[in-house]
Amino acid sequence: MANAQPNTKTDADLRKDALAVLTGNRQGTYTVPAIGLYPYQWCWDTGPIVLGWASVGQWDQAWGELDKLFSAQWPSGMVPHIVFWEQSDDYFPGPEVWSTGREPPTTGLTQPPLPVSAAARLFDADPDRDRAREQIGLLWPRLVAWLAWIERARTGPHLAAVVVHPWESGMDNSPAWDEPLAATPEISNEHLERRDVATVSAKQRPSTKEYRHYLGIVAALRKAGWDTERQVADSPFAVEDPAFTAIMRRAASDLADIADAAGQDASDVTRIATQARAGLAGLWDEQLGWYRAFDVRASTPTGPPTASGLAAMFGGANHAHAHRMVDGLQAWSSAVKFSVPSSDPTDKSFDPIRYWRGPVWVLVNWLVADGMKLAGLEDEAETLRAETRALVEQGFPEYYDPRDGTGIGGQGFSWSAALTLDWLTKPDSTP
Repeated sequence: MANAQPNTKTDADLRKDALAVLTGNRQGTYTVPAIGLYPYQWCWDTGPIVLGWASVGQWDQAWGELDKLFSAQWPSGMVPHIVFWEQSDDYFPGPEVWSTGREPPTTGLTQPPLPVSAAARLFDADPDRDRAREQIGLLWPRLVAWLAWIERARTGPHLAAVVVHPWESGMDNSPAWDEPLAATPEISNEHLERRDVATVSAKQRPSTKEYRHYLGIVAALRKAGWDTERQVADSPFAVEDPAFTAIMRRAASDLADIADAAGQDASDVTRIATQARAGLAGLWDEQLGWYRAFDVRASTPTGPPTASGLAAMFGGANHAHAHRMVDGLQAWSSAVKFSVPSSDPTDKSFDPIRYWRGPVWVLVNWLVADGMKLAGLEDEAETLRAETRALVEQGFPEYYDPRDGTGIGGQGFSWSAALTLDWLTKPDSTP
């Protein structure tokens, strides 16, 4: 990791700018990731977004965002990865492509359950204890139902969590998915209305070929009737994902930690956390020194070292494993100036500006730094925090070029701003 540059903005200035981004992206009771590029409520983005609102004392907004997301939960317990609250022409594929038959319209996929950990953190930090107990009591059965559905319907051969589409990982075009994605069908007879490349350079987004595979998976699951209990069998793509598993484990553990204070039963979440920890251990590649995705269809580990494996530390990874990965991350620093690149910069698949194939993401840095602290790597966590703070001084883009820190992708990105408020600056400097 590079040495952070001296701060040129005060915490108060950064917090003022970050709050302006969140405020601009707020759509009443929910906040979109970025106006235009992502005009709906995204599942895992909601986690850091509510932490951002809480860090500026907007507790009703923070709890309300969670309530809004979970109001779209499916009967099975699945929380969809996008909720289409309002009609927009800015995003493809919209609700007409998904055709899930839900009201409000949603996708038929999920994402890592970061909102669960966010709910636990809100409960711990909310100064209004009556509100905190009331809100967590209302959310608790829905939080547990989501985790129980993942355990029931998405457990793979190593007991890790299975994603049935790259979009479920949140790291859409990561090199970890290249081989299993190549084995899926493509949609070849439809015109792709790629609206993302109207506002962001196509060189910074997933390729059109990847999108054709993404839509091929959607078509297969749509044809199967969006049966959320059978998606591992119905999807042509099924991969055990280290980051998803780690976030699930942490979510269940976080609920277990607050259960007594919240007056709730911890038995289900304790069991889920134990299984997810075992699943994470099953994805460790001793030779590579990294947590690695596993292609369920091909029965083989897949992909080079990526941020997904490194983010396993967020789930409380084995300390010896965490230390080995941090050693590997130090080696990456010889190839790039800023950490954490989303994929191994020494691998041929690395692309420093293309979405999840190389750029630095504030969310990943937060997950990794949090995991470093769990592993006793406090100095390394602080170094990464300071380095990330240097990046956001230029603004709050979607991601950054790891070679020089240039902000790229969408601009005015909510989780970059929210984590600046929650993690990178001190709350007492709020303007």
